[in-house]
Amino acid sequence: MGNIVIQLMPLFIIFIIGQVVVNIIRASKSGVKTKVIQEKFAAFEDDLALLEQDLDDTRQRIEVLEKIATDEKRDLNRKIDGLGNV
Repeated sequence: MGNIVIQLMPLFIIFIIGQVVVNIIRASKSGVKTKVIQEKFAAFEDDLALLEQDLDDTRQRIEVLEKIATDEKRDLNRKIDGLGNV
């Protein structure tokens, strides 16, 4: 499940970027003033920064979970191996 999140997050970010670009182009063609476009672009940059932070946080969480799973497997293997020596 974690791999799916990591794989889909860049696509989601690209989709958002595309939507913002389309909206900016539409706004510029409809006669909206430059200030409004700049505000939308600034909001887009803020959203993108939040999404990038969320992606980094998700990656870190997955790394921690992978370490926990790996450590538990090793510990379990050691315990099982230890049972044969008793």
